[in-house]
Amino acid sequence: MDDFQVYDTVMITVSDGSEKEFAIMEEFDFEEKHYIVVSPVENDQVQGGLYIYKAVISGEEMEVLRIEDAEEFEKVSAYYESME
Repeated sequence: MDDFQVYDTVMITVSDGSEKEFAIMEEFDFEEKHYIVVSPVENDQVQGGLYIYKAVISGEEMEVLRIEDAEEFEKVSAYYESME
């Protein structure tokens, strides 16, 4: 039996300026901010690799932002790794 899972997805503008589809693997709060962990999606298949983004939720909308501050990224990454 196949382990088929359905994930919510979000479109994110990546470093080359194009928009890519990502599956939301996890969501968590840290220091009063919301973050999502995503994996790229190609041909309706979740690919390898996990990426952490800041998410600002307003009603039904989610704005996905890169974590620009290196210190914030390090803290969030360490917190996420400690959750596993």
